[in-house]
Amino acid sequence: MVGHIPLEDGIGVRVPGRQQLYANMFNNSMRKLLLVQVLIFSFIALPVFAETTSPLAGKIIALDAGHGGLEGGGATGYCGGIPIAEADVNLAVRALLKAKIDVVGGLGYEVQSLDSRSDRVADAENADSDVLISIHHNGSTNTSVNYTQSFVTQKNDKVFASFIHPEIVSALRLTDKGIKNDGYGMTVYGSLPGVLTESFFITNESEACNFLGDKSHIQAEAQAMYDGLIAYFSQTSGGSRGRNK
Repeated sequence: MVGHIPLEDGIGVRVPGRQQLYANMFNNSMRKLLLVQVLIFSFIALPVFAETTSPLAGKIIALDAGHGGLEGGGATGYCGGIPIAEADVNLAVRALLKAKIDVVGGLGYEVQSLDSRSDRVADAENADSDVLISIHHNGSTNTSVNYTQSFVTQKNDKVFASFIHPEIVSALRLTDKGIKNDGYGMTVYGSLPGVLTESFFITNESEACNFLGDKSHIQAEAQAMYDGLIAYFSQTSGGSRGRNK
């Protein structure tokens, strides 16, 4: 309802009635409520956006594809008579893992295929790497044998491996032969936290055929290594970065 107020000169002024006043008050209240909701959402959302940085951002992960150079390709598996060189499987896993690391702001450093293992470790150290993964796949004359095992040398290797190895075991669901402290492979040299992985046997025919097929096992392997790296760097800053640093 609209009221009418007479003035001294006889001209009236229309003023809002009671219903209109209530409507105005309701609209003002809704605007204030909406503003409060926007402010609350902003305070809640900002920390979420701030936490999207990956633990791998700025980290340098040295990735060694085993049996390159003069090492002869390593073990050889067969699928229907087609040979599968371990070195090719190692390179494929490294490429998958590097892509995952790089996309979140880290650097998957591809260790050069030098003839000496000590030289390859030195290459990783000179690149200021935080950690080292030497990627291998096992071999046997028994084509039914298949399990997961990792190798370390130093104490900091074992800590690092404790994040990587279980993820591989969980992903591939093979028999777990554990982390062996054996002074084996590239982990013997240098001071970087490192692990040498033997994720599965490429001489196992089903593994060789999977590699020729959809490659789901090496994709799972690379993802497992990535997940292990995320877990490791979520709890530690990593290695000492490079030689004698």
